[in-house]
Order: sequence, then structure tokens, then C-alpha cells
Amino acid sequence: MPDSRFQILSLDGGGLKGLFTAAFLANWEKETGSQVVDHFDLIAGTSTGGIIAIGLGLGLSAEEIRDLYLEKAELIFPPTFFSATRHWASEKYTASGLQTALTELFGDKCLGNSSTRLLIPAFDPQFQGIHIFKTAHHRRLRTDYKQSAVHVALATSAAPTYLPAEVAESGLQLVDGGVWANNPVGLAVVEAMDYLGRERRDIFTLRIGTTTEVISRDLKVSGGKLAMAAPVIEFMMRGQSQASSGMVTHLIGKDHFHQVDPLVAPGDYHLDKLSKELVAMGAAQWRHESSELMDLGFFDHKAPTFEPAYSL
Repeated sequence: MPDSRFQILSLDGGGLKGLFTAAFLANWEKETGSQVVDHFDLIAGTSTGGIIAIGLGLGLSAEEIRDLYLEKAELIFPPTFFSATRHWASEKYTASGLQTALTELFGDKCLGNSSTRLLIPAFDPQFQGIHIFKTAHHRRLRTDYKQSAVHVALATSAAPTYLPAEVAESGLQLVDGGVWANNPVGLAVVEAMDYLGRERRDIFTLRIGTTTEVISRDLKVSGGKLAMAAPVIEFMMRGQSQASSGMVTHLIGKDHFHQVDPLVAPGDYHLDKLSKELVAMGAAQWRHESSELMDLGFFDHKAPTFEPAYSL
């Protein structure tokens, strides 16, 4: 009897905190001797999670992706006084460093070169609409697979105020998908049920976050624009993530959905400042979670060969 199980990997955004995700997955590959991508039928990723998802789809090892963070962090987010100063008036960084790093990693490959189905959220601020890059995993998906992998990665990770919008050849401006889907797990499960026609009983989903801060007792819950600028962003991001995960729990059941997202102290980690502690955290979290992932069957499933509706 053919295996009807359909596995989804969902990767949150979080800038350089994606080092945790990459380190966790690198330990997966090291300890099991198999590539993560071979176990999943669909991978969704937003922002830094989108970069990791694309890399996995293009055949890179999780270790290679992990090394991108370790080796290119200061190229992507140069730690200078001037970047902090200019942040008040414009984007804190240019996209040149990130583009250089991604070009070294992905070369001239396109989304359609992925060996698995991909779903990568972005946002169109000009026309106020969501924009989701998808591989050609349905006959209606006729355009995105032709897009440059570097372009897609730049679009999903163009965090407002940190990096400028990514401009497509058509002139369309795109920014970080994290403004509406930093945790894309709900989108991925709906994609599996809708476009791909999978039964909810067959869907098993793993979501990996980039750490969640314990809410400080000093966090303001009301006030004016100046006082609430930072807290309101935190409320919106956390609310979106909880809603997305909650929807998935409701749709496929808690026994089919597992989350890896360790709690950390406020201010320990930042999206534009590298912390090598996240490598150790990824290893520790892998050791803690691997037995349960095995019991849930995530290691046993071998994803069938992905056959896109359209090829390059």
C-alpha cells in the first residue's frame, strides 16, 4: 500500500536567529545520516526561514546553510555606528551584503530547481497585498518557478526598516513575509489540503521557530506612539504566530503537529546581531526533541520524488 503520509516542515523568520534553525537541522542530518529535505513533501519558510527552505530545496546541506550565518553575518549586517544612526531615517542596512552572500550560496538557480515543494511568503506594500512564491506543485502555478532563487530569498527577507524592498524586473516591490506570516505553518497546511488535496488525517507537520522571548513583566501594554512602537510589533508578531499554530492544531490535531521553539530571556538574541550560542542551543534542542520526532514518525517517512507541473 502506498504511503499516504504527507510531511510539512515550516520555518519561522527571525534574521540571524535563523542560526538556531540551521544548527538544529544540521544536527538532524549529522545524527541520522540523511538530508532533511528527503523527509518532507512541502517546506514553507518566511524571511530567514525562507532562505533556509530554499537552500534545502536546492540541495544544500543544513551544515552549509548554518555556515552562511557564521561566515557572512557581518557582511549581511555590518556592525557599524553609522548603520545604527541611519536607522532613524532609513533602512539600517543596504541589501548588497545579503545579495552577495545569497548569490554565492544559490548561484543562478531558480525556484524551479528545487527538489521539493516550496512556499515562501512575501508582502507587496505598494498594492497592499500578500505575495506567496510557490514552486510549480499545481498546474495553476505557472510563473514563480521561473524566479531567481536569490530574488525570492531577498524578497521574503527584506525586513522593513532593516533592509530595503526587493524590486522585481516588473517594478513590483516586495518586503519580508514576516509582516503577515512570520510563522507560515498555517499557510503550509492549507496549501496541502487545498492545492494538493491532502486529507488532514495524513498531514504531519513540524514547525521550527527562531526562539521566543519570555514576556517581560515590564513590557508596556498601553500608551502612546513612542511608548508602544516596539511592544505593538511584538504583540502583532506573537499573535500571528500563535494564531497560525493554533489553526494548525485545530485542523490536523495536536498529535500531528510538533513545534520546536525554545523560550529565551528578553534581549538575549537579535535579528541583526550574530550569537554563536545559537549553535549550541540548536544541538541541545535537537538532543531534547529527537526522540519525540522519531516517535512521531518524522524520520521514517521518505518523500516521493517531486514531479512539478512545469519544468525549467
